[in-house]
Amino acid sequence: MRCALLVLLALTGRALADAETDADRAFQTAMQRAVAGDPAAIDAFEALGDARPITRWTDDAWIEVARLAERGGDYARARRAYERVLSVATDERQLARARTALARLASTTGGGQWDAIAREHERLVSAVFGGDDPRAELVQLERIVTQHPGYPRVNAIRLALGRGWEEEGARARALRWWQAAAEAEPAARVAYIRALIRAGALDEAERQLAIAEAMLARGAQAAGAGATIDRTALAHARRALAVAERRERIAMMLWGVLALAAGAAIFALRRATTSWRDALRRLVHPPLEVVFLIPIAGVLVAIAHTGNPPIARAVTWIAIAGVAIAWTSGVVLDAARARGPLGLARVAAQVGTVVIAVGAAGYLAVLRSGALDLLLMTWEGGHALR
Repeated sequence: MRCALLVLLALTGRALADAETDADRAFQTAMQRAVAGDPAAIDAFEALGDARPITRWTDDAWIEVARLAERGGDYARARRAYERVLSVATDERQLARARTALARLASTTGGGQWDAIAREHERLVSAVFGGDDPRAELVQLERIVTQHPGYPRVNAIRLALGRGWEEEGARARALRWWQAAAEAEPAARVAYIRALIRAGALDEAERQLAIAEAMLARGAQAAGAGATIDRTALAHARRALAVAERRERIAMMLWGVLALAAGAAIFALRRATTSWRDALRRLVHPPLEVVFLIPIAGVLVAIAHTGNPPIARAVTWIAIAGVAIAWTSGVVLDAARARGPLGLARVAAQVGTVVIAVGAAGYLAVLRSGALDLLLMTWEGGHALR
């Protein structure tokens, strides 16, 4: 009898060892399929989770099922998978992970009530920040906010709308959504302040900063969310406002420089012609170099509009300013040359004025388009930043 029991235990141990080996192989195979983007990988993980006997890979398989299901918007399947983890796992970390995930899903989908809306929310946000023309998706997101104000993640949609419309250049519309998000949740107020700074509404940004600082002093919390205003983020926003105010002073000086350059060009053109009518007649006919420049500028603008919207806006304004400066400078130079040879000092003065005007116009273009911060982030963080 004792020998038979030993044989049975040996066979059972061997079977369990074989099951562990098979489960290890099945898990690695399923993981490779998941990494490769195979949609059937989730079924392979689910089959491994259902397989018996239970192995050390069973709870891991259900975790992967839940992760893939949640990524695919199948929240019901994700909940079931996390519940299976709770029924088979013995590792406290896995159990805690599953409980946390279930609590998060319950708060974001209402235990199934908001599954369809959450799925549509994720689809639309992915389309907004991964597509070429997201305006239709942004309008659909607005419709979700209007029709389903009770959706638990409605404020995340407001923030996405603020960012999305801002990237599309609709700053007024974007600010309305940033403001709505800030009014619904104090933690979103810093994002609203930064949006105001980017839009150049510095007085309102200062006012909102004062409100946020007062709220922080009172320990204001978002209703039911426990989300407070981040003190560090608020300090960064204060510094960003100071930088924006400094840039605004520089911009005002550069507008003055452009006004002086324009005045000097008008004065020089009138001086080189016989009358205002003659000056106007010359001005409406572009110099030969500008005729060649315009199509090149047009191509650059067209290429820029296939990429990042702030960069596209900056390139557009730089191209317009460059053509205008080249046009005016060429007309003035041709008119002056018609009156006689040009001295070196005269040419140097005009070249210097053109260089200064181009630099001023370029800075104003990248500042007003919102591209300056993007360029600085790219410089600091590398070209992979979007």
